[in-house]
Amino acid sequence: MRLDYLKTFLTVLETGGFLAAAKKLGVSQATVTNHVAILENFFEAKLFDRTFKGAELTEAGKILKVSAEKILGEIEKAKSQISILKGRTVELVRIAASTIPGEHLLPSIIAEFKKEHPMAKFEVRIMDTGNALSCLKNDMVDFAAVGSLIGCENDFEKLELGEEELVLIVPKNHELGKKQTVKLNEILKYPYINREEASGTRKETERILLEAKIPPQKLNVVLELGSTQAVITAVSEGKGISIISSIAARKAEKSGLIKTVKISNAKTIRKLYLLRQKKELNKTCELFWKFCQKMETSFSQIRDNF
Repeated sequence: MRLDYLKTFLTVLETGGFLAAAKKLGVSQATVTNHVAILENFFEAKLFDRTFKGAELTEAGKILKVSAEKILGEIEKAKSQISILKGRTVELVRIAASTIPGEHLLPSIIAEFKKEHPMAKFEVRIMDTGNALSCLKNDMVDFAAVGSLIGCENDFEKLELGEEELVLIVPKNHELGKKQTVKLNEILKYPYINREEASGTRKETERILLEAKIPPQKLNVVLELGSTQAVITAVSEGKGISIISSIAARKAEKSGLIKTVKISNAKTIRKLYLLRQKKELNKTCELFWKFCQKMETSFSQIRDNF
């Protein structure tokens, strides 16, 4: 059993498809398919179902996911410890991040940190919140940057990267786009585009619906998509409406793709967090954590630039 087979398997899960995994790994789609086939032959079980939403784990795949993350996490931990034993400075900082903190906040924060520590190296992997938390739990990364803590409030050390608002987005000529604000019950009759189940944005949307005593099942969901950008594209094409990050929505609205509308009867503010395990990390990671603690109060200024 080769470790790169497990890495390929997890990359298919992370990216949502065989072609996307091949592009990320820099190999052919045939290689990705072959690696997964070898794993399926080894375990004598199908690991992925291919659906209109992409590659989805089977029950057997879910079992392998847990073990694969632990195995690769232990290998990374051993590499780090051996480097320390040899007297090398471990410079790599590994971060699993959901879309909004990963694409819109971390680049600016990392750039500021590297002004003080130019030798530091970062590996930022974008994925949904559920997978980011799983990677952190299994020591595959040093930090997770996410927009929801639902279900893991006390599992990790945390600091706030800032806060943002969730807003409704609609096609440019949609009737709701003429309003300044809408109430949650007004959106129920329109086709709704949801994020995937493990998404932090989806979890926060379900939270505000439940707080308003509206079951999430009342949404008229016509599509589930795996990224904020995919949701924006679908809304801009008139396929439905959605609730997403105000940071991403603001950029799309400036580009003329969609209209944004505030939600009046809900607590739509959510916090964005940086999480770590409750244990000592390598020197560069500890420096980054202290830097983020020191900069915590000014992260909102970085956020407001978008």
